[in-house]
Amino acid sequence: MAREEKQYLSDVAQLSCIVCRISGLPDTPAEVHHQRKGTGAGRRASHFDTMPLCPGHHRYLPDAIHVNAMLFVELYGSEAELVRRTREDVRRYRHTFVGCIGD
Repeated sequence: MAREEKQYLSDVAQLSCIVCRISGLPDTPAEVHHQRKGTGAGRRASHFDTMPLCPGHHRYLPDAIHVNAMLFVELYGSEAELVRRTREDVRRYRHTFVGCIGD
């Protein structure tokens, strides 16, 4: 994995769960979810096609992406939309540092 990918995944992991933020619950610890749409045969999406999800919204709750993807999308938006939002969140996060990490 390239250094740029490692840094991006680290930055995504530093963001709170995107679904919790949408629901008005900021600062929920998150893990990285790779977008599933457009992948197949055991292939994972690019490390840049990721979003931060808490363990509940990732794997455990009734509306978790890996439990009920259709409900997840209905409630929170498509994975593609959330990945785009995450990229913007990462850009904003990086600009909070003196000297900013490159875009």
